[in-house]
Amino acid sequence: MNIIGHRGAAGLALENTAESIKAAINAGVDAIEFDVRITKDGKLVLSHDKHLGRVSKKTQRITDNSLAKLKQTKLNNGEEIVTLSEAIKKARGIPLVMEAKESGWAQPLANFLSDVKNVSNFKVISFNHRELYAFHMLMPDIQVYALEDTKPFDVIHTARVLGLTGVDLNFWLLNPATYYLARYYKLEIMVYTVNRPWMARFLRLLYPRISITTDMPDQMQFLRKQRRNKGKTSNPV
Repeated sequence: MNIIGHRGAAGLALENTAESIKAAINAGVDAIEFDVRITKDGKLVLSHDKHLGRVSKKTQRITDNSLAKLKQTKLNNGEEIVTLSEAIKKARGIPLVMEAKESGWAQPLANFLSDVKNVSNFKVISFNHRELYAFHMLMPDIQVYALEDTKPFDVIHTARVLGLTGVDLNFWLLNPATYYLARYYKLEIMVYTVNRPWMARFLRLLYPRISITTDMPDQMQFLRKQRRNKGKTSNPV
Protein backbone atom coordinates (compact mmCIF):
# COMPACT_ATOMS: atom_id res chain seq x y z
CA MET A 1 0.00 0.00 0.00
CA ASN A 2 1.45 3.32 -1.08
CA ILE A 3 1.20 6.58 0.87
CA ILE A 4 0.27 9.78 -1.00
CA GLY A 5 0.48 13.11 0.79
CA HIS A 6 -2.78 15.05 0.35
CA ARG A 7 -2.33 18.65 -0.85
CA GLY A 8 1.29 18.14 0.12
CA ALA A 9 0.69 17.16 3.72
CA ALA A 10 -2.35 19.24 4.67
CA GLY A 11 -2.43 17.98 8.25
CA LEU A 12 1.15 19.11 8.86
CA ALA A 13 1.36 22.43 7.00
CA LEU A 14 -0.75 24.85 5.00
CA GLU A 15 -2.12 22.93 2.02
CA ASN A 16 -0.70 23.28 -1.50
CA THR A 17 2.33 25.28 -0.39
CA ALA A 18 6.08 24.81 -0.50
CA GLU A 19 5.96 24.16 3.23
CA SER A 20 3.39 21.43 2.74
CA ILE A 21 5.40 19.74 -0.01
CA LYS A 22 8.47 19.77 2.24
CA ALA A 23 6.44 18.30 5.11
CA ALA A 24 5.27 15.47 2.85
CA ILE A 25 8.84 14.72 1.81
CA ASN A 26 10.02 14.72 5.43
CA ALA A 27 7.15 12.37 6.34
CA GLY A 28 8.42 9.84 3.82
CA VAL A 29 5.60 9.72 1.28
CA ASP A 30 5.62 7.61 -1.88
CA ALA A 31 3.99 10.45 -3.83
CA ILE A 32 2.66 13.97 -3.34
CA GLU A 33 -0.82 15.08 -4.41
CA PHE A 34 -1.81 18.71 -4.96
CA ASP A 35 -4.45 20.76 -6.77
CA VAL A 36 -3.83 22.70 -9.98
CA ARG A 37 -5.74 25.71 -11.35
CA ILE A 38 -5.15 28.18 -14.19
CA THR A 39 -4.58 31.90 -13.65
CA LYS A 40 -6.00 34.70 -15.81
CA ASP A 41 -2.77 34.77 -17.84
CA GLY A 42 -2.71 30.99 -18.33
CA LYS A 43 -0.22 29.97 -15.65
CA LEU A 44 -0.65 26.78 -13.64
CA VAL A 45 -0.67 27.25 -9.87
CA LEU A 46 -1.46 25.20 -6.77
CA SER A 47 -4.85 25.93 -5.20
CA HIS A 48 -7.75 23.76 -4.09
CA ASP A 49 -10.37 26.51 -3.97
CA LYS A 50 -11.40 28.95 -6.68
CA HIS A 51 -10.04 31.79 -4.55
CA LEU A 52 -7.39 32.33 -1.87
CA GLY A 53 -9.81 33.11 0.96
CA ARG A 54 -9.16 29.95 2.96
CA VAL A 55 -5.35 30.13 2.77
CA SER A 56 -4.87 33.90 3.01
CA LYS A 57 -6.63 37.06 4.17
CA LYS A 58 -7.68 37.92 0.62
CA THR A 59 -10.35 36.32 -1.54
CA GLN A 60 -8.69 36.73 -4.92
CA ARG A 61 -10.11 34.37 -7.54
CA ILE A 62 -7.45 32.41 -9.38
CA THR A 63 -9.01 32.82 -12.82
CA ASP A 64 -9.53 36.57 -12.37
CA ASN A 65 -5.94 37.43 -11.53
CA SER A 66 -2.54 37.16 -13.18
CA LEU A 67 0.23 35.13 -11.61
CA ALA A 68 2.13 38.32 -10.77
CA LYS A 69 -0.90 39.71 -8.93
CA LEU A 70 -1.47 36.46 -7.02
CA LYS A 71 2.21 36.33 -6.07
CA GLN A 72 1.77 39.62 -4.22
CA THR A 73 -0.61 38.01 -1.72
CA LYS A 74 0.98 36.49 1.35
CA LEU A 75 -0.55 33.20 2.39
CA ASN A 76 -1.31 32.44 6.03
CA ASN A 77 2.07 30.79 6.48
CA GLY A 78 3.96 33.78 5.04
CA GLU A 79 4.63 32.12 1.68
CA GLU A 80 3.28 32.99 -1.77
CA ILE A 81 1.24 30.90 -4.15
CA VAL A 82 3.26 28.11 -5.77
CA THR A 83 3.41 27.53 -9.53
CA LEU A 84 3.36 24.01 -10.91
CA SER A 85 6.92 24.47 -12.14
CA GLU A 86 8.05 25.47 -8.65
CA ALA A 87 6.18 22.55 -7.09
CA ILE A 88 7.90 20.04 -9.36
CA LYS A 89 11.31 21.41 -8.38
CA LYS A 90 10.46 21.36 -4.68
CA ALA A 91 9.26 17.75 -4.91
CA ARG A 92 12.82 16.70 -5.75
CA GLY A 93 11.91 13.80 -7.99
CA ILE A 94 9.15 12.32 -5.84
CA PRO A 95 6.18 11.16 -7.97
CA LEU A 96 3.39 13.71 -8.22
CA VAL A 97 -0.39 13.32 -8.41
CA MET A 98 -1.98 16.45 -9.84
CA GLU A 99 -5.69 17.08 -9.35
CA ALA A 100 -6.74 19.34 -12.20
CA LYS A 101 -9.72 21.44 -11.15
CA GLU A 102 -12.85 22.25 -13.15
CA SER A 103 -12.49 22.69 -16.96
CA GLY A 104 -10.25 24.18 -19.63
CA TRP A 105 -7.04 22.69 -18.29
CA ALA A 106 -6.39 19.77 -20.66
CA GLN A 107 -4.49 21.68 -23.34
CA PRO A 108 -2.53 24.04 -21.01
CA LEU A 109 -1.45 21.16 -18.78
CA ALA A 110 -0.51 19.02 -21.77
CA ASN A 111 1.53 21.91 -23.20
CA PHE A 112 3.33 22.34 -19.91
CA LEU A 113 4.08 18.65 -19.35
CA SER A 114 5.23 18.14 -22.93
CA ASP A 115 8.36 20.11 -21.99
CA VAL A 116 8.97 18.22 -18.73
CA LYS A 117 11.36 15.29 -18.54
CA ASN A 118 10.37 11.92 -17.09
CA VAL A 119 6.58 12.18 -17.48
CA SER A 120 6.30 8.72 -15.90
CA ASN A 121 6.71 10.58 -12.60
CA PHE A 122 3.31 12.27 -13.00
CA LYS A 123 -0.31 11.23 -12.64
CA VAL A 124 -3.33 13.42 -13.32
CA ILE A 125 -6.66 13.01 -11.54
CA SER A 126 -9.91 14.93 -11.94
CA PHE A 127 -13.63 14.96 -11.23
CA ASN A 128 -14.09 16.35 -14.75
CA HIS A 129 -13.94 13.07 -16.65
CA ARG A 130 -14.55 14.64 -20.07
CA GLU A 131 -11.61 17.01 -19.60
CA LEU A 132 -9.53 14.16 -18.21
CA TYR A 133 -10.20 12.11 -21.34
CA ALA A 134 -9.24 15.08 -23.53
CA PHE A 135 -5.95 15.32 -21.63
CA HIS A 136 -5.45 11.56 -21.98
CA MET A 137 -5.76 11.88 -25.76
CA LEU A 138 -3.16 14.66 -25.74
CA MET A 139 -0.74 12.95 -23.34
CA PRO A 140 -1.31 9.17 -23.55
CA ASP A 141 1.94 8.39 -21.72
CA ILE A 142 0.75 10.03 -18.48
CA GLN A 143 -1.44 7.96 -16.18
CA VAL A 144 -4.90 9.38 -15.52
CA TYR A 145 -7.46 8.57 -12.82
CA ALA A 146 -11.14 9.47 -12.63
CA LEU A 147 -12.12 10.97 -9.27
CA GLU A 148 -15.48 10.14 -7.69
CA ASP A 149 -17.16 10.67 -4.31
CA THR A 150 -20.67 9.24 -4.77
CA LYS A 151 -21.03 6.73 -7.64
CA PRO A 152 -18.26 4.11 -7.65
CA PHE A 153 -19.78 1.74 -10.21
CA ASP A 154 -20.43 4.57 -12.66
CA VAL A 155 -16.87 5.82 -12.45
CA ILE A 156 -15.42 2.32 -12.85
CA HIS A 157 -17.50 1.95 -16.01
CA THR A 158 -16.36 5.38 -17.24
CA ALA A 159 -12.69 4.62 -16.60
CA ARG A 160 -12.96 1.30 -18.42
CA VAL A 161 -14.77 2.74 -21.45
CA LEU A 162 -12.42 5.72 -21.77
CA GLY A 163 -9.30 3.62 -21.31
CA LEU A 164 -8.10 5.47 -18.20
CA THR A 165 -5.46 4.12 -15.85
CA GLY A 166 -7.70 3.85 -12.82
CA VAL A 167 -10.06 5.45 -10.35
CA ASP A 168 -9.59 7.61 -7.26
CA LEU A 169 -12.47 7.05 -4.84
CA ASN A 170 -13.64 8.49 -1.56
CA PHE A 171 -12.51 5.66 0.70
CA TRP A 172 -16.06 5.20 2.02
CA LEU A 173 -17.04 3.97 -1.45
CA LEU A 174 -14.56 1.13 -1.33
CA ASN A 175 -16.14 -2.26 -0.70
CA PRO A 176 -15.45 -5.80 -1.96
CA ALA A 177 -17.69 -5.26 -5.00
CA THR A 178 -16.06 -2.00 -6.14
CA TYR A 179 -12.55 -3.28 -5.34
CA TYR A 180 -12.82 -6.53 -7.24
CA LEU A 181 -14.72 -4.97 -10.16
CA ALA A 182 -11.96 -2.39 -10.62
CA ARG A 183 -9.34 -5.11 -10.32
CA TYR A 184 -11.23 -7.27 -12.83
CA TYR A 185 -11.05 -4.44 -15.36
CA LYS A 186 -7.35 -3.94 -14.52
CA LEU A 187 -7.94 -0.45 -13.15
CA GLU A 188 -5.60 0.90 -10.49
CA ILE A 189 -7.22 2.22 -7.31
CA MET A 190 -6.42 5.24 -5.19
CA VAL A 191 -8.59 6.36 -2.27
CA TYR A 192 -8.89 9.62 -0.35
CA THR A 193 -8.65 10.93 2.36
CA VAL A 194 -7.50 8.41 4.99
CA ASN A 195 -6.34 10.14 8.17
CA ARG A 196 -6.84 7.45 10.83
CA PRO A 197 -4.15 4.77 11.22
CA TRP A 198 -6.76 2.19 12.24
CA MET A 199 -8.66 2.84 9.02
CA ALA A 200 -5.47 2.46 6.99
CA ARG A 201 -4.86 -0.89 8.68
CA PHE A 202 -8.42 -1.98 7.93
CA LEU A 203 -8.13 -0.96 4.27
CA ARG A 204 -4.78 -2.69 3.90
CA LEU A 205 -6.24 -5.89 5.32
CA LEU A 206 -9.19 -5.95 2.90
CA TYR A 207 -7.78 -4.12 -0.12
CA PRO A 208 -4.00 -4.54 -0.27
CA ARG A 209 -3.59 -3.33 -3.88
CA ILE A 210 -4.55 0.30 -3.37
CA SER A 211 -2.83 3.61 -2.66
CA ILE A 212 -4.12 5.89 0.09
CA THR A 213 -4.11 9.69 0.12
CA THR A 214 -3.70 11.22 3.56
CA ASP A 215 -3.31 14.58 5.30
CA MET A 216 -1.18 12.86 7.94
CA PRO A 217 1.51 10.84 6.15
CA ASP A 218 3.69 10.93 9.25
CA GLN A 219 1.14 8.69 11.00
CA MET A 220 1.07 6.14 8.16
CA GLN A 221 4.72 5.13 8.11
CA PHE A 222 3.90 1.75 9.67
CA LEU A 223 2.64 0.81 6.19
CA ARG A 224 6.07 1.38 4.67
CA LYS A 225 7.93 -0.27 7.55
CA GLN A 226 5.95 -3.45 7.12
CA ARG A 227 6.76 -3.49 3.40
CA ARG A 228 10.46 -3.18 4.17
CA ASN A 229 10.32 -5.84 6.85
CA LYS A 230 8.81 -8.28 4.36
CA GLY A 231 11.51 -7.40 1.86
CA LYS A 232 8.98 -6.39 -0.78
CA THR A 233 9.07 -3.45 -3.12
CA SER A 234 5.86 -1.50 -3.44
CA ASN A 235 4.20 -0.92 -6.78
CA PRO A 236 5.09 2.51 -8.18
CA VAL A 237 2.45 5.11 -7.38
